[in-house]
Amino acid sequence: MQQELLVTFAIVWLGLSVGSYMLFQRGSDVERKRRLWPVYTIFSNVVIGAVIVYVQPPMPMMLGLLAFMVPLTWLTIRATKFCAACGRATRAPFFMKPAEKCSHCQKPLND
Repeated sequence: MQQELLVTFAIVWLGLSVGSYMLFQRGSDVERKRRLWPVYTIFSNVVIGAVIVYVQPPMPMMLGLLAFMVPLTWLTIRATKFCAACGRATRAPFFMKPAEKCSHCQKPLND
């Protein structure tokens, strides 16, 4: 049972990776990317959190990791913008403030 659950986590994670590549790297629909990015980020971090709970580290470590994931998820969603001109994702370095111009085509981002 435990090994089957770990295989299920691996399959879900592989599916998330392939889906992310197909949607966010290759896709050209910027509005869909903007709409689905928060959902994808939250769901993938829930899967990571489930794996953390599954491996059962010591309780203080588990709670610390899970608590750390909440602001990290929010910062990842906040720092990622999609360019309306080229459709690619731009992330601000170190999550400081959202990027103001596309890192690929250098056009202004207006999300």
